[in-house]
Amino acid sequence: MTTGRQRLIATLLLGLTVLCAWFSYAPALGGAFLLDDVSNLNGLRLVEDRLSALIFVLSGDAGPVGRPLALATFVPQAAAWGKTAEPFLLVNILIHLANGCLLARVLYLLCVALRLREGQALFVVTTVPAIWLFMPLLASSSLMIIQRMTTLSAFFVLIGLSGYLQARQKIELQPSRSLVGMTLSLIAGTSLAVLAKESGVLLPLYVLVLEATVLSRPAGLILWRWQLWKAVFLLFPAAVVFAYLTWRLPYSDELVLRRGFTAWERLLTESRILWQYLFSALVPQPGVFGPFHDGYPVARTLLNPVTVLAFFGWIVTLVLAVLWRRRYPLFTFAVLWFFAGHLLESTVLPLELYFEHRNYLPVIGPLSALCILLAQVPAARRRLVYAATFGYVMINALVLFSQTSLWGNPPAAAQYWQARFPESVRAATTAAQYRLAADGPQDALQALRRLADNNPEAGYIMIPALNLSCIIAPQEDHEPAVAELKRSLKYVSFSYATGTMLSELFTTASRVGCNGVDSETVTNLAGAVLDNKRYKNDTAYNQLHHTLIARILRYKGQYVEAIQHLEQAIAHKPSADLNMLMVTTYADSQDFDAARAFIEEARQVRRWHPGKQFLWSNGLDELRRYVDELALHAKQDK
Repeated sequence: MTTGRQRLIATLLLGLTVLCAWFSYAPALGGAFLLDDVSNLNGLRLVEDRLSALIFVLSGDAGPVGRPLALATFVPQAAAWGKTAEPFLLVNILIHLANGCLLARVLYLLCVALRLREGQALFVVTTVPAIWLFMPLLASSSLMIIQRMTTLSAFFVLIGLSGYLQARQKIELQPSRSLVGMTLSLIAGTSLAVLAKESGVLLPLYVLVLEATVLSRPAGLILWRWQLWKAVFLLFPAAVVFAYLTWRLPYSDELVLRRGFTAWERLLTESRILWQYLFSALVPQPGVFGPFHDGYPVARTLLNPVTVLAFFGWIVTLVLAVLWRRRYPLFTFAVLWFFAGHLLESTVLPLELYFEHRNYLPVIGPLSALCILLAQVPAARRRLVYAATFGYVMINALVLFSQTSLWGNPPAAAQYWQARFPESVRAATTAAQYRLAADGPQDALQALRRLADNNPEAGYIMIPALNLSCIIAPQEDHEPAVAELKRSLKYVSFSYATGTMLSELFTTASRVGCNGVDSETVTNLAGAVLDNKRYKNDTAYNQLHHTLIARILRYKGQYVEAIQHLEQAIAHKPSADLNMLMVTTYADSQDFDAARAFIEEARQVRRWHPGKQFLWSNGLDELRRYVDELALHAKQDK
């Protein structure tokens, strides 16, 4: 398909693209940790040796498998945790650039399978990675540090696709050997991708889309054998994914209260979001991108004109894609690939509604189909297509550069995002944090109060406002603020951050004398939250609640009552942190026998994940040594 000269040109153009992409992303190296970075990576502060590194890698709880492969890539940057985000961002950017090279390899193999001419293949292999690498919509995939899980999973998906297409090339001459290579590529690629992020399970669906649209059935392979292989390695994984999504329906009443939408409302909303994703991917728009979309409005009914157009627009598109799969295979490929990529995160799973990084792999389908189509234009229009494509890539690069320059200046970015996404509570709280450092606590306090006034359902934000007020004005009478906060907490929207905020307020109240705020105040506020119907029946929040009350009771020396609340917390969901809190509470009360009995009882808990079981047992062993050492010292003191 290609000559040595064509390959050399493609390699040089790809190298130049990667180099330019590096310079486009480099301004963002001054960025900061955001959103879920702390909750997922805070364990890096404890990484000192191989054992502590292994504990961190196996301790992930972001998904069912813990994403250990992704966590392992953060260990080399552990020394920088809490100091600077630059080493983390550097690795993220390098992974994105590597993915661009892998994408070029996948496209080359696809062009071989499609038997495109030399010039056409050169256009596709160089243009698609260029547009993809510079796409502003995908910037947050690399610049939100924890989203390395997304890009690393994509890395292994692309490796799996490359291996699959490479093995498939010789299926006419060596069918058995090719099928083995294709199978191993699917299994290895999917397994490694899932260990980085669960969305890697979609690799067989991506391959299924290719086989159903642009790839021809292998003529040298017996039909039943080919059908059987597809059924086992492509259709069965797809069926498992669809069965899992069906199993997650319907939403429970507690889930609806917590999330604020039903499964139907989520589907309606995502139908609008998917069109917005597609438009944002193809049309670079300065200033519209960012990490904060938690204020995205929920579509409640089909009666809204925009919603009905979006929803039925996708239904029509899908129907046409199926009906036209023979006549317009590229169109079908683009539609089905995009949908396959969004199947987990943009359908019925009760995740947050909108995140730009969810498009990291899905946009490859529409983008590749478009460029393959453009590559086949008549020779008379080819120069125009080349010029327009080059201009389009440059516009993307300029928009991306402006975006990364903003990310690289966290205080300015926080203020900009707050103005750009006024409905986002996270954007407002992030801006308040930077305002606290730059303008002082009074300005930050006023910003939090304005947010609560403008968005009553986010009234829990007044907990950190109260905390800040206690720090800067401890002698002020806080009772009116506490009374107002207590009333509002019964009606605020759900956020796990509420528990963390109350815990921080208790820490402040126990360390500094704050007029009108003490441990009893925090207990009453926690009770008001639990009276809120959105929080009352949530297992994870109940665990947080009882843990907080146990801490307060322990602080007051009421060990028996503290242990009772810890037992309730453990009944909701056992954890290593609760084990440690329970054992240290027993130890503080000098009841070492009860501590040992608890440890032995906790050993009966079995984790399905081997790594989790190792951590569980290792943690209990350490707690047993701790108790024995304390008991020995207590005996010697007597």
